[in-house]
Amino acid sequence: MAGRFGFDLRSMEIFVETLERGSQTAAAEYLGIKQSSVSQALATLEEGVGALLFVRNRRPLEPTAAGRFFLDRAHTLLEEARRTHSELASGSFNRLHQVRLALVDSLASAVGKPMLQAIRRHTADYTLTTGLSHMHGHSLLTRHVDIIISDDRLEDYDSLERHDILCEPFVLVLPPHWDSHTQIDSLATLARQLDFVRYTPQALIGQAIERYLRLVGCELPQRLALDNTFAVLRMVADGAGWTITTPLCLHQAGIRHLGLTVLPLPTVATVPGIMQRHLSLVARRDELGDLPRQLAEEAREVLRRDYLALIARELPWLMEHIVIRSPSLTGASTVPMAH
Repeated sequence: MAGRFGFDLRSMEIFVETLERGSQTAAAEYLGIKQSSVSQALATLEEGVGALLFVRNRRPLEPTAAGRFFLDRAHTLLEEARRTHSELASGSFNRLHQVRLALVDSLASAVGKPMLQAIRRHTADYTLTTGLSHMHGHSLLTRHVDIIISDDRLEDYDSLERHDILCEPFVLVLPPHWDSHTQIDSLATLARQLDFVRYTPQALIGQAIERYLRLVGCELPQRLALDNTFAVLRMVADGAGWTITTPLCLHQAGIRHLGLTVLPLPTVATVPGIMQRHLSLVARRDELGDLPRQLAEEAREVLRRDYLALIARELPWLMEHIVIRSPSLTGASTVPMAH
């Protein structure tokens, strides 16, 4: 049935065999169908695509310019169809055709290359995108990507598998000249000395920080709002203000080169515990075999090796607050993005 394309795989096969065998009679004999069926299929095909595909006054049959174009495409599509049929029949799905991933920027910078190496072992093709983290969940739900690693666990949706990767605290970041031994008791007091450099509200990390500021009752002027961690921390490094971010974002921007002062957020009686960011790998359940679990463990291993080693050297007081999750598969557990 040709449907809205004007052709289907069967009509393509008849077309290819007719040209390659030189006549409708030879194609019919090879395909085991009547010559009248071949003739009808080709007439329907030409009507469907809206073009003449054969030079009819020549023997053996030859294609028109449109026919030659269609022949090349038909070869490609038929070969892909044969390969797909063979793989389905064999039940071997270990190597996926394509995997599409979307990662938060900070994680892509930290584990991007090792994850690509893992992906290449399991798929013939892949795409990886970063940025626009607030759109990653929507992209997964609408099947524009297959795997996300994000602040958003999509807890309200069934049929997803979730692999916890990292839990880290938010921290206060000040310019290099700031005395690291000076205790910050109030963000409002700090804001009277320096401007607050915030993430744009489209970023999930920015949304989490704004929720925290509302919880602690701190209303800060909307003066500086930047759309990426590099810009935010560069502004702070230049002495233009202060910000709130996470250790992984500091790792992404190159904490050793920026010389920033990093302190814990001040304790607030109305907010129990510490403000945390949770990153998880989320994928549609059962579609990708064991790949999501393997990629999650690859990400954890790289974070243990590179990220934790950096934090241990540069900000050792943070080590007790960072948790790289042990391998686990969760379907509907709830882990808040920020407290």
